[in-house]
Amino acid sequence: MKQLEGLVTTTRITHASPAGAYAHTGNRDWESDADLRTAGCEPAPFAQHDIAHQLIHSDPGNRFK
Repeated sequence: MKQLEGLVTTTRITHASPAGAYAHTGNRDWESDADLRTAGCEPAPFAQHDIAHQLIHSDPGNRFK
C-alpha cells in the first residue's frame, strides 16, 4: 500500500510557517512576486522564487495532492 504525506494548516499555505515544509526564502513575507516588488526587489529568472512559485513549480510542493 502506498502511503502519502500531508500538510495541515490553519494559515495560508504560502504563509512562512507551513512553507517551511517545501520552500526556501530570504524573507518570510515574500509569498508572491508582488511582495518582492513591494520590498524593492525585482523577481529575476535565476533568482530565488517566491513561496507561491515554489509550491506550484518546485519539488516537493509540486507533488502535493
